[in-house]
Amino acid sequence: MLKQLKIMKALELKRSKLTDIEAKYALLLTRSEAAQTSLSEAKTDEDLALVEAEITSIETEQATIDEERKTVEQEITQLELDLQEVENRSKETNVKTKKTNAGAEKRMNKLQVRELLRTGEYYNRPEVIEFFEKFKNLRAVTGSDLTIPDVVINRIMDLLGDFSTLYPIVDKVRVSGTARVLIDTDDTPAVWTEMGAPLTVADTGTITSIIFDGYKVGKVTFLDNHILQDSLVNLEEYVSRKIAKAIGRALDVAILSGTGDAGKQPTGILPSLPAENRVTVAADATLAEIVAPLSLVDTGEDSVGQISAVMRRSTYYARFLAFSINVDGNGNTVGKLPNLNQPDLLGLPIVFNNTMAPDTVLYGEFEKYTLVERENITVDSSEMPRYIEDQHTFRGKGRFDGRPTKPEAFCLVTIGTPTV
Repeated sequence: MLKQLKIMKALELKRSKLTDIEAKYALLLTRSEAAQTSLSEAKTDEDLALVEAEITSIETEQATIDEERKTVEQEITQLELDLQEVENRSKETNVKTKKTNAGAEKRMNKLQVRELLRTGEYYNRPEVIEFFEKFKNLRAVTGSDLTIPDVVINRIMDLLGDFSTLYPIVDKVRVSGTARVLIDTDDTPAVWTEMGAPLTVADTGTITSIIFDGYKVGKVTFLDNHILQDSLVNLEEYVSRKIAKAIGRALDVAILSGTGDAGKQPTGILPSLPAENRVTVAADATLAEIVAPLSLVDTGEDSVGQISAVMRRSTYYARFLAFSINVDGNGNTVGKLPNLNQPDLLGLPIVFNNTMAPDTVLYGEFEKYTLVERENITVDSSEMPRYIEDQHTFRGKGRFDGRPTKPEAFCLVTIGTPTV
């Protein structure tokens, strides 16, 4: 890989040198045309001598330039052959490696990527170096697509948690193509029998098949040219966070309020809620009244999943913070003080998400929402009118789908507007 990069850099320098030679040759042609004009206008021997001296100088320089251009062109041809040979060897090595590892690279998970980042090995991986080298050069090929390698995708997915509060708590599936997920709705317990007796045949529940598509989400970003020329680490951090931030915010909106097939996006939790799972309480409701609708989520038939409460940060401050501060008759604080960094509601984790409407709380077992991630995340480049700002345009694209596999595992509570 390093040899390949070295050859590519040498090619870049040689091609730049050839461009300079062509510029010299163009100037020489201009001098030649001027000399021809002077020759036709010469009237004395002195004029003729001056023109002849200029012609001799031009011919000498032309011979030098021709020789220099021939040498550089030969060097470029050889470098191109060397690069082709290295790329062919690299492809053969990759094929052998894939066969040997039996797809081990594709199975690399986010925890492994975090370890690579911790040790610094991530930035030395050939696929990471190759991707960002190609990314730098992508601006030279308008409209081309560049598929992000698996290890970089896992890095982006890991960063999604920094920008999306719902992505970390929903169920996630990585697939290619149309996916079909089977959901078992059977919650009945097994049946006890005598040791030697046959097992009792009972209702095994319904296997529900849910088909997931792959809708595209993307965003155009403008990248300063000096960042493209910066180090690999700076470029990797900037690009990965840009893509993760754009996708993360879009996913938050889609998971909560996505319109599904009609809007070519994932199906949201809120549009899928059963009517009985939408509850309104009075503006001055007690904490017990606000949390009572949890019974709609936790029916007691299956208490394995973790229930979370999702709300705007302002809703927590306005509606719930006071419940966590207890004072005695003298005004002294007693009991538990709220942890504003990791707030909870009677022990249930609170997830802040400003996509939620004010004065609303969404209770739910968020593992009952399945988000399908497509592997072929890409970036592409196109020319946009940002030349004067010294910027180039890139677009990150991902494909996702999702929907609640059990809509009744969620409940929306609206706290009414205070009466005047």
